[in-house]
Amino acid sequence: MLSVKKMNFSEEEIELMSNDLDGYIWAVLDIKRGILAAGNEYVEKMKHALLKQKSSIYDIFGVGFDLRTGEIDYNSPANKKLIDKKSTREVPGDKRERVETLMKYFFTELPVFKSKKGPRYSKRV
Repeated sequence: MLSVKKMNFSEEEIELMSNDLDGYIWAVLDIKRGILAAGNEYVEKMKHALLKQKSSIYDIFGVGFDLRTGEIDYNSPANKKLIDKKSTREVPGDKRERVETLMKYFFTELPVFKSKKGPRYSKRV
């Protein structure tokens, strides 16, 4: 299942995604436009789905996400930019706050995030 969204996920959508990989999903975000592609598909397929939505390759970052704990893994093959020889599989430190804020927004229905209050949006990059 591959979902490309600009709004947060419903409990039903999260339930469908959590069944695929035992509560772990891959997600690719356009941190400038606030769009997320998530699911059990290959991250390259998610990255191409965002590129079709006219996202810039420089604004796209991939993460792994544990739906039960809310823990974000910032290491993803989607972060390796073929046009930039210096890029790595890690989300750069200066982009992580925006990634975390967007993940909390998209998955506000998770019990781990319902109890926490924090900023809904971070500054744009």
